[in-house]
Formats: sequence, C-alpha cells, structure tokens
Amino acid sequence: MGRRRENRWQPPEHPEVERPRAYSLSEDARGPDVCHAVTPVPVWAWIQFPTFHVRVKAFAKSWTRDAVLVEWAQFGQQANAWVWRSAVKHRTLRADATRHSPQNASPR
Repeated sequence: MGRRRENRWQPPEHPEVERPRAYSLSEDARGPDVCHAVTPVPVWAWIQFPTFHVRVKAFAKSWTRDAVLVEWAQFGQQANAWVWRSAVKHRTLRADATRHSPQNASPR
C-alpha cells in the first residue's frame, strides 16, 4: 500500500497576473439625469476590455437617456461599468420564465 502524501497542493510560484479592467463611459458621455433602479433589471450586456469584447449576464443598476450602468461577476468578483444603451438587451431569469410558461398557466 502506498502512503498518503501530506500537503500535496503547492501554491503557484508565479505572482497573480493583474486582471483586465472593463472600459466605462465618462460622465460627459453618459449624460445627465441618472435614474436608479429600485430592483436591478436582468440584462445581457456587451462589455469592452482593452483587447476584447464579451457579452455577459448582468444587471442594470442605473441609466440615462444614452447609457446604462451594468454590474456583473468577473473572475469571481463584482464588476461594473457604464456602457452605451445599444449594448444592453433585456433578459429573463429562469424563475420568471417558468412562472410565465404556458404549462404553468392557470386553467380557465
């Protein structure tokens, strides 16, 4: 029989690389009259990073006529950015989808 090795896991020898940060619109670009959501709205949002774009499941927290403040999970941490309104689309949460499906409709 083999012996069980103690302390099998070893931390990596290289330092953690810095994660890329998403671009966010400036205050001038997003415009005045910010509206804040009482309950965050689930959305799909295109997020721009320095070298790539990615579509994420996010929540709209605030918006103006031209931009939306979205919040999402990035590398296990909370991230947010102001993006153009055209980069955001509504999405439905699974609980909402099952509640409104035809199979769950009440009989008349």
